[in-house]
Formats: sequence, structure tokens, C-alpha cells
Amino acid sequence: MPIPKWTIKGIVDDYDTCGCCDRRGLKRTVALMPLDADGNEDGTAEDVVYYGTSCAATALSWTQGKVTDTARAAQAERDQRDAYARRVISIYAPVEFAPVRDKARVYYGRNQHQRDTGVKATEEVAKLLDKARATLADTTTGPARPSRIEDFRRYLVIFTSDDRIFLVRRVPEEEAERQEQAAAAQRRADQIRGSVRVVAALDAESARDVAYADELTREWNTKAWQAAHA
Repeated sequence: MPIPKWTIKGIVDDYDTCGCCDRRGLKRTVALMPLDADGNEDGTAEDVVYYGTSCAATALSWTQGKVTDTARAAQAERDQRDAYARRVISIYAPVEFAPVRDKARVYYGRNQHQRDTGVKATEEVAKLLDKARATLADTTTGPARPSRIEDFRRYLVIFTSDDRIFLVRRVPEEEAERQEQAAAAQRRADQIRGSVRVVAALDAESARDVAYADELTREWNTKAWQAAHA
């Protein structure tokens, strides 16, 4: 069986021209990474080409339907990796330069099975952050995504009386709107006998992780936000 020359990396909305036939005005294109003779990826984001589904099908000797399904699946995996990377950065970036003891408490608090195993929290946090930042910096299927503490946004999180998240909302930029939102959130929390927390994160899903985190993680999250916006 011949080894394919390409592998599909995902669907791209930013390129509307087929890199094979030069057809323009496409709604989306398929990102193709070249493969070497052994079937391994042979290049970086700069080596990726963007074909329309018809040309991609020809290049792979597939049907257009298979190309579309495979591209969507690849993009879904990419989106999942991005989401995980945002959660990692939202949790660990604020403690990146924290005292070793605090960094260890945050890491082992989330990875208790690694406590007393010889795994060094400082090294693991560094590796997690490096990988997460590389994931969001990858431009294979689109521009680099926000990954810095300066890119964090604040989110208001309402908890129920049994510590389940009831609602997550982005905190407005305007002071008057923030005060109005905070007052409304507190009224709602009082109605359900819950509580309100404000955390900083790269997106709403990551904000959920931060809001559920231990007090030390949230303390450093607040410090990082304040330092970035001093």
C-alpha cells in the first residue's frame, strides 16, 4: 500500500485560495502537512499547504466526503488541545515565578498521585507551560492564539449552595457596568444561597477551572492579574 504524501491537519477559514489550482473565494480550505517517505510529518507550519476539498481529495486519492470528515475531526482535536492549553496556562502561569513552595502546593494539589514520587513540581509546571504555549503559538490552521497573562480576562462566577457553578460571565470593561453586574450577581447568589467569585483566565471554560481551584491558586491568580494591569 503506497504511503500518502500528505496528512490533514484541519480546516482553515483564513485562507480562501486553493494552493493547488489557485481557485479563489473558497469558504474554507484544508490544511495539508507533507509527509516523508516513512509517513512521518516532514515540516513545520511554514510547510503546510492549503487546498480546496476537491484538490485535497485528488492529492490524497480520497473522496471529498472523506476529506471533509477527516479535516473536521482533525480540527476538533486541535480545538481540544487548544482548550486544554488555555486551562493549563490559566492555572499555572500565575505561579510560574512564585516561590517554589507555593508552586509545589499548587501543582501537587492538582496532581496528588505524583506527590512523593520524585517528580519535581517546578520542572513539571515549566514543561506544561512550554507545551501549552507552543500549542497556542502553532499557526498550522490559523493565527496564534492568546497565551499570556496579559491576555487574561476577568470572569464572574456564581456558585450554588453545594459549590456547583451556576453561571460564568465575562466582566465588562466599563466600571459602571462592572458594578451593575456585580450587584446583580450578588443578588442572584443570595437568592440561591450561593457565592460569587471573580477570577482571571484566557476564556470562560478556563475560568471554571480557576474558580474551582484551591485558595492558593486563586490567590496567585489575583496577584498575576493585578500585576499585569498595574
